[in-house]
Amino acid sequence: MSLAKELNGEKKMMDFSGYTYVMVSTLKHFEFKEVVKITVDDSLYADNGKWDKNLQDVLGGEDSSSLKTDEVKTSFPTIDITFQQSEISNLTTIKNRLDSLKEKKVFWNITGGQRPFVLAIQQIAKTDDVICYLEGNKSQMVLLQNGNEIKDMPSYDLNGLNIETALKLMGFEVKETKISHRNLLTNHDETEKTFYLGFLEKYIKDVNLRKNCILLNQEDKKATAQTAIKATLKDLNYSKIDNELNRNKAFGYILEKLAGYKILEFAKDKIADITFGEKINFTENRVDEHHIDEFDIALLTKNGKFMIFECKSGGMDGDVAKSTKYSTYAVSGAYGLPILITPLLGSEINGIDKLDIDTYGYIQSAVKSAKRAGLEVWGVDEIETKLKKYIG
Repeated sequence: MSLAKELNGEKKMMDFSGYTYVMVSTLKHFEFKEVVKITVDDSLYADNGKWDKNLQDVLGGEDSSSLKTDEVKTSFPTIDITFQQSEISNLTTIKNRLDSLKEKKVFWNITGGQRPFVLAIQQIAKTDDVICYLEGNKSQMVLLQNGNEIKDMPSYDLNGLNIETALKLMGFEVKETKISHRNLLTNHDETEKTFYLGFLEKYIKDVNLRKNCILLNQEDKKATAQTAIKATLKDLNYSKIDNELNRNKAFGYILEKLAGYKILEFAKDKIADITFGEKINFTENRVDEHHIDEFDIALLTKNGKFMIFECKSGGMDGDVAKSTKYSTYAVSGAYGLPILITPLLGSEINGIDKLDIDTYGYIQSAVKSAKRAGLEVWGVDEIETKLKKYIG
């Protein structure tokens, strides 16, 4: 079975098996005859050799590339065409270097390519060549042939993609623990999920429940808040409620579950992988070293969009907010999305300075830190609406 068919659940694919795939980005959606990588090997801005190595490590091998999915293995010959930084401002040089491809039918992926490459490719593409562009924010693929858009485009959902592979492509690994990466899409407690979805529904409607949950973080008010919360949720008949409320930093844990299961329920048809508490390391780190970051909720869509959700029931200083933003872009590139989910409603965020500082002071601080760092800030009642904007 081909890689393209494996990643797309054997859906009918457009046939480009006779084409040479030339990439300045790493799409591997269709089956191709061979692959050509265009690389600037002395870039001042990025270690392109590192990205090539990451791709090679995922695909396997040194002289040819192969991707293993369970027992499926697809291999294809690869060719490198390299440029010096000083050469890429000269269209003639670029076109001459790519002249070796003139006798081949070529599938040009210009996504992420620098303008000189895009201009050169547009000038040399033949009538039967295909030019591909991925619009990451809208998760759309555009194919052009002889200047015309190919309308009969299949979805580019990649059902075999997972967070571990996406991390490896960017030079990171899942931190090895007793309960390492667990995809909630296929491995979650349905009873727990049902409870937290019911909990969230009550939480959004009941201002006293929201306040009592926030008071779980205050040791002197914790016992009273626990009693009130259990009384409000008694009709949900959840046998583990005492355990949930007695955990260390209980409301942080609860907020993570409220948000995570809402995301899972709304977006399950578009998710490739979603996990709680994903700890990561740089690939070169030893597995026994302390993790460099932890994502409260990590989400990977079927077409490769990586979203990181930080769930803060209390404070978050500016350094943590900046770290979340940095880590998100480090593991997912320009289309990555770092988001703070707060215990507030959207309307409360908009009027945050009017909230009681004794109860909400830490949350006010977290929201302001997140906004200064450039994170999006969502209320718990906005998850579905805001998520729809990014993944439909």
